[in-house]
Amino acid sequence: MFRFNSSTIKNLRSWFDPNSPVFLPMLSMLMSIFIALAGIPLGSIQHSLAVETNGFIAAVDVLNAALLITAINRSIRRADFNFNYGYGKYESLAILTSAMLLTIVSGYILIKSLDSLGEESTVDNYWILGCFSFISLAMMVAMQRQQKKKAKIFNLPMLHYDADLWKADIFTEVGVMINIIIGSMLHYNGALTVAKYVDSLTSIGLLFVALRPCYKYGREAFNQLLDRTLSEDIQMELLTVIAENIDSFCEFKSIHTRQSGKDLFIEMDLVMPFDYTLEDNFIVEKKMREAVALKYPTSIFRVYATPCPRDCIKDNKCFCPVKLHNPVL
Repeated sequence: MFRFNSSTIKNLRSWFDPNSPVFLPMLSMLMSIFIALAGIPLGSIQHSLAVETNGFIAAVDVLNAALLITAINRSIRRADFNFNYGYGKYESLAILTSAMLLTIVSGYILIKSLDSLGEESTVDNYWILGCFSFISLAMMVAMQRQQKKKAKIFNLPMLHYDADLWKADIFTEVGVMINIIIGSMLHYNGALTVAKYVDSLTSIGLLFVALRPCYKYGREAFNQLLDRTLSEDIQMELLTVIAENIDSFCEFKSIHTRQSGKDLFIEMDLVMPFDYTLEDNFIVEKKMREAVALKYPTSIFRVYATPCPRDCIKDNKCFCPVKLHNPVL
């Protein structure tokens, strides 16, 4: 028998807390349920493949929201003994799963669209379709704006992904409305076959719009799961930090980076003067950590210090470049 414990109750409460990262995904799921439950049967009854396609995309968004809530609840947990780099990979897995689901649904809609080419349009009521599309568009715009704000606040990849999905849904809904307007005009003039062609081709176009964020974030999620190093622009920013602190260490050896959810793990191997104390090394590390944190607030920075081989000592005199630039040390 399932029992509620304090952790379960706390997670459920966070769903209704406006300051929680899962609050908007919960609203997103409810909104997607409404659009899916209304759009799929309405499009089917009114014989509008574009509206039905939009409903299927919303149905996938329901699953996306459920995955998003689960992934965020996991990924915001702190790193522990079992997962030293945290639980951010849950977000990557959720994004990949979401992308695969939408791809499968897209394949079904694509086959259905191609099969309907050449038939005559049998849409019964364009006014109902237009009203539903307008209401859906208004809801999507409001949701996307809120998701975009929350994504900046919490800086979670899944929230950025969901905000981009809603943005794609907005363009999809605009395409549906244009299709309804053109279809009604063609219907009025008796061009039923042309109206069906427009409806089917619009459905195919909507699929490509909906798949764009899936491809973009799916590729990034796949790279994260493979622990690929951070992007080139981030690497260049880190090199500028190294260049700015070049007088604080003897030699830069290597840099290791990885990403887990919102956390960027950055590790640098530096050669330090052989007689530096732990405190001296910590001062250098702290300075560089603060510089990196200004550029990437969610970064977790570490320096691994190796003592120099004392090759700067000649004739019992020290010509250490670090100490020459920092005579106090």
